Order: sequence, then structure tokens, then C-alpha cells
Amino acid sequence: MARFELVAFDCDGVLVDTEPVTCGVLAAMLGELGWKLTTEEAMRIFVGRLVRDELPMIEANIGGTMPADFYTRFVERRNAALLEGVEPVRNIRTALDALVAHEVDFCVASGADRAKMHITLGQTGLLPLFEDKMFSGMEVARTKPAPDVYLAAARAFGADPARCVVIEDTPTGIAAGIAAGMTVYGYAERMDAHRLRDAGAVEVFDDMARLAELVL
Repeated sequence: MARFELVAFDCDGVLVDTEPVTCGVLAAMLGELGWKLTTEEAMRIFVGRLVRDELPMIEANIGGTMPADFYTRFVERRNAALLEGVEPVRNIRTALDALVAHEVDFCVASGADRAKMHITLGQTGLLPLFEDKMFSGMEVARTKPAPDVYLAAARAFGADPARCVVIEDTPTGIAAGIAAGMTVYGYAERMDAHRLRDAGAVEVFDDMARLAELVL
């Protein structure tokens, strides 16, 4: 018997390598407002956070009021950039094939909106594996770091949260998984492994080819 009833993946940075694309767009748009950031700096500041929730912080850094349509334009430019090309996380297909072979349920539970997940999973060929296994933080009462999206996934699968494992790459997501009463593993190919451990991940790994040995 597998160690877990359900493997719940975050999407961005865990299934699809979207963060450089998304943060590149954000850095460009913030630069237009006077806050000069590199893509790497934007990733350090914003990965794991919802841009729409960070507008007051952005205003403090630009020293003025945000354009009323900033978030709408950000979503449009982000989606256009993602449609130009985004890559799957390295070895994620190997990991998913192993779960399928061992008949272990899995899903994606993201803070992102469903439209974004359709774009990114579609661009990387992963969408057929997640079409009916998709949970968005935009569709529950509270998004991460609250546990709502992970608990919604567990309910949908009839799984005991204590026998679910979450795969996350940010402290915010790790906090959500812990709050849901689930085991949390940190994926650290692009993130600081120490930050993920400090946030409470019980295992930290940097190659999805290792996922099977960790969860099966």
C-alpha cells in the first residue's frame, strides 16, 4: 500500500516552470512605474504571493498610487507571455507516470486562477493528467497560506488529510499544507532549501525523479 492516499501538487514552480516568465512580466511592469527590479529580484519578493494582494506594498515602493487597471493588465501580459512558451518542471512527467503506475491519486491545488492553470498545464502537455483534478485558491473562501484549497482537494477525493502529502516550493504554500494537517515536502530546484525546511517541510528535494521514492 502506498504511504499516501493523495499527492497534492502546487502548480507554479512545482509542475510548470512559470516563475521566471511571470516575474519577468511583473518586473517589466513595475519598472514602467519606477520600481526597477530584475527578474531574480522579483522572484525573491513575489514568488508564493498573489500580486493582487501586494498592491499596497507596490505602492509604497513606487511612492504613488497604482493605476486602476494594473492587475488586469498584468494578468493579460502574463497570460500572453505564458502562451509564448513555458516548460514543465524537470522530470515531472517521470514522477507523474510513477504515480499513475502505482494507482496513487494526485491533483493540483494552486493559489492561481483556473484559467492560468489551463494555459500552463496545456502548454506543457500536462493538462490531460489534471483536467478533472484541478483546485484553485480563487474558488475557496481563503487562499494560501490558509488550508482551504488543500482541504477542498482532500474532500473531493475522500482522502484523510493526515494521509495526504503536499508538494510545495514556497513558505506560503508549505504553511497551507501544514495548516491542512498534511505532510509537506519542499521542492527546491529554484528555491532556497533552507527556507523550505525552516517553513516546516519534512523533506526537501530538488529533482522530481526522486518523488516516487519519497511518496510510494
